[in-house]
Amino acid sequence: MSKRTAKLTQGYVNSLPSDVKAYKVWDTDIKGFHVKVRPTGTKTYMYFYRVDGRDRWPAIGRHGSLTATEARAIAKEYAAKGTKGMDITNEKQAARRQAERDKSSLLGTFITEKYAPWAETHLKSHKETLRMVNVDWANLHAHPMTQITQWDVQKWAADAAKGKGYKKPLSPTTIKRRIKALQGVFSKAADWGVIDANPLAGLKQIKTDNTGRVRFLSPDEERRLRKAMDNRQARQRQERQRNNEWRQARQLDSYPELSGSFTDFLQPLVILAMNTGLRRGELFNLLWTDINLHGRNLTVQGSGAKSGQTRHIPLNDEAFNLLAAWRNQCSGTDLVFPSPRTGKRLDNIATSWENLCKAAALADFNFHDLRHHFASRLVMAGADLVTVKELLGHASIDMTMKYSHLAPQHKAAVVALLNQ
Repeated sequence: MSKRTAKLTQGYVNSLPSDVKAYKVWDTDIKGFHVKVRPTGTKTYMYFYRVDGRDRWPAIGRHGSLTATEARAIAKEYAAKGTKGMDITNEKQAARRQAERDKSSLLGTFITEKYAPWAETHLKSHKETLRMVNVDWANLHAHPMTQITQWDVQKWAADAAKGKGYKKPLSPTTIKRRIKALQGVFSKAADWGVIDANPLAGLKQIKTDNTGRVRFLSPDEERRLRKAMDNRQARQRQERQRNNEWRQARQLDSYPELSGSFTDFLQPLVILAMNTGLRRGELFNLLWTDINLHGRNLTVQGSGAKSGQTRHIPLNDEAFNLLAAWRNQCSGTDLVFPSPRTGKRLDNIATSWENLCKAAALADFNFHDLRHHFASRLVMAGADLVTVKELLGHASIDMTMKYSHLAPQHKAAVVALLNQ
């Protein structure tokens, strides 16, 4: 079959019919330029050339998406490059790879496709980290990471300090933490070769007061909290009794009596936090195999600890007695504090904790502050900061130093040396 040739104009290509087999029509003016007509009727402009003894057939574009005139112009560019010995196919592949790299270097795309899967596997705090980079830095998601500058970050910090975009101004500590989350994203992008260099490296840190938040219970507040927990349990027992009387009067099965030491998980969870300084997540992860009642200690496994390091905490009398009593109530579960609804790991106690604080009239007191309460009582009782650091599982002594002001006797003893 002879080679079909014609000048490829818009009208001529429009008139080309489909056939049972694909065929090509070669342009009479530009060598290598042709249109391929498939049985489906699709018409694709293409260019043919040879380089290093190999045939190359790069597509120019579909007829309809490109006009014949536009396709001819591209074919002329290809022909000009061919005369210089350039490999058009390799050039197109390189351009395509660069386009894919540019797309993956968009902050939002990189977070979704690469950083988030890594964070979910390697970061214990991945939920909060991803929330920060997706919410606080959403305005930068459509930007290539190479075009995001330190000025963008400093501008956000200045606006956040004024409350722009937020219900209230963010504290310096909060701003610093959210910038650090973004820097972590850029650091990984540079490590993985998505960007050549981290534009946020060397960003000047916001100065913050290292003391941070140290909120602990006063003796009166602790009494109110304990009374609120006792009242809550008494109320739950009374409600269970009334419900069972109502059910018995209607010949319905009664609910189990709340005859144990505790009506549910909340009181033992709170008291254990006050006496061990465990984080909320560490309490949720705690297994009965981590409790050694005979040795009067518990183990925080590194796999469930924020620092990733295993630590051992002695049990004082109150912690020991409540765990012994709670163990008698819990059977058939590996978790010390399973969810009462699912039997699986607890994931939220916000409502019950909020109601308890309200009943105890505690203002500005978070569950995490029970950890501060534990540390503060130890320091005020004369415990050294190194031991407190080990009990809390802090990564560095700097984190524990925020409690140092609670032990003024140590500083006073040092200054008293001048009296000599």
